[in-house]
Amino acid sequence: MKITCVIGTLGGGGAERVMTYLADGLAARGHEVILLTLDDSVPDFYSLSSAVHRVRVNLPTFQKPSFWGGIPRLWRLMRAVRATKPDVVISFMTVSVLAACWLLRVPYIYADHLDVRYLAYSLKWRVLRNFLLRRAYRVTVLSERDRKFIALYHPRWKPAVIYNPALPVGKDTAPRPEFFKEGKKYVVAIGRLVQQKGFDRLLEAWRRVCDDFPDWQLCIIGAGPDEAELKGLAETLDVQYSVQFVPPVHGLQGVYQHAQLYAMSSRAEGFPMVLLEAMAAGLPAVSFNCTGPDVIIRDGVDGFLVKQNYTDRLAAKMAELMKDDEKRRQFGERAREVTQRFSLQAYLDAYETLCKDAVK
Repeated sequence: MKITCVIGTLGGGGAERVMTYLADGLAARGHEVILLTLDDSVPDFYSLSSAVHRVRVNLPTFQKPSFWGGIPRLWRLMRAVRATKPDVVISFMTVSVLAACWLLRVPYIYADHLDVRYLAYSLKWRVLRNFLLRRAYRVTVLSERDRKFIALYHPRWKPAVIYNPALPVGKDTAPRPEFFKEGKKYVVAIGRLVQQKGFDRLLEAWRRVCDDFPDWQLCIIGAGPDEAELKGLAETLDVQYSVQFVPPVHGLQGVYQHAQLYAMSSRAEGFPMVLLEAMAAGLPAVSFNCTGPDVIIRDGVDGFLVKQNYTDRLAAKMAELMKDDEKRRQFGERAREVTQRFSLQAYLDAYETLCKDAVK
């Protein structure tokens, strides 16, 4: 099959990482895969295998064109999609390209990588999105909760659940990150510095435990518009001495291997890749109970799930693992089973089957 995959950018992010897995995996199975990206203003954070053909359209995804301004944009999208001569298109969170597929009569599959209950659109976009997704062969989501929500309110979207994959970790030991201080143990958290990720709540939880664990540090890796605000909050809470803010890192294997605990404080998630990767590397995890982590983490088996907004409980569960080396070891060993529960092979099988059926 000739499969065209579409995403806004290959900048840092979970959906972008998964797209590289999908494109590389389908190409390795003998399909002709073209990856179409729409915004060249964002530099690539991830790379692709040489078997995937990369096409750049250079249509900034974050611009909001006027009604008439959207017509030339749609025309360029149509030309770009038609030039790839696809049998089927897989679009990750890029609704505008679906209009081009519909006009070209190309079957398409749309993948949403966010909790659909928290997505906000204008009335115009809600109408257009509903129109286009009703005509998709399938709309894939990352949780059974999202599938049920769509089946109830948008049954003609034909939702299907496909979980993100967790890849096994190599046995080679990566060097300890230079920003990890000698003699310190680490709780790590990774993500964009935005409200959705809830790092403000993580800092509040850390305030409750840091004095009891002077040999531990909290390391938050990421960048975003809330960086200054979060650093200010760390100073207000007087935890800046035990909190490190680190910009995005290429290759997180060393971080996962040399940390002791992963913390997730998100208000909403899809199916977070950083959590999958951390657990695949053997890190136990503590997270608020939102969509994604509620499926990935087995509460009391390989990590802990905590009711949303209860920062005191998040702190208590972090402390429970921070003070118990043996429990962390046991949870970490079980956490590695995430690569079997959400394998790359099952992920590729699911999309390959959808593509074949869509073409038929």
